[in-house]
Amino acid sequence: MKSACGFLLWLARAIVLLSLGVLAPVQTTAQSKSDAATEKELVAIAQELFDAVAVGNKAPWEKYLADDMIYTDENWQILTKKELVEGLKPLPKGYSGTIRMVNVQSRLNGDAAVLSYRLLEEETVFGQKLTPTYLETDTYFKRKGRWQLIAAHVIVMPSERKAITIRPEQYDSIMGQYELTPGVNYTITREDGKLVGQRTGRAKEELLPADDNTFFRKGSIRGERFSSATRTVE
Repeated sequence: MKSACGFLLWLARAIVLLSLGVLAPVQTTAQSKSDAATEKELVAIAQELFDAVAVGNKAPWEKYLADDMIYTDENWQILTKKELVEGLKPLPKGYSGTIRMVNVQSRLNGDAAVLSYRLLEEETVFGQKLTPTYLETDTYFKRKGRWQLIAAHVIVMPSERKAITIRPEQYDSIMGQYELTPGVNYTITREDGKLVGQRTGRAKEELLPADDNTFFRKGSIRGERFSSATRTVE
């Protein structure tokens, strides 16, 4: 009798464990599908907003923006929904443009969602083509069954400066060692015809000329690295 009860108890436990093992992946898969569907819905909303910009269509912005939203634009302005919508106008004559979302990432948690992505803009101004890239992060809340944009932050992605060609001997005037702080130096040398800088404890970096007096780090989008006119290093 004890043996039968023990077997039944073991069987019951086995069924519970088996059920958990089987159901857990199903729940994970279902959640994954739900998140994917939510991200797709939010991307569609965002793209609808951007498609409305060039033509000055305010309707989608009125629909999807929360009344209490905060919008920080690429010009460092903090706008309300009213200010943002009122500023939407069709592009002037001679202008045309499109905005496309790429590199979308999302973080979803119930009725809250964060969407981060790059915006590739192609704008033509009297035949001149401009292609700025923006980075935007949006926060959505789901209210009364529909998603609303509650906050957005936009920045312009800076691009690396263009190097010019200067005479190699012009490098000589800035070569040497510079003390940034006691124990921390920045050493500038020339290697294989290239200007190279190295900060104490860091890797070497190639310096490129922006003009005769100003140099910047190759691969950098943060401006000047060295100005020979003021003899300063960032």
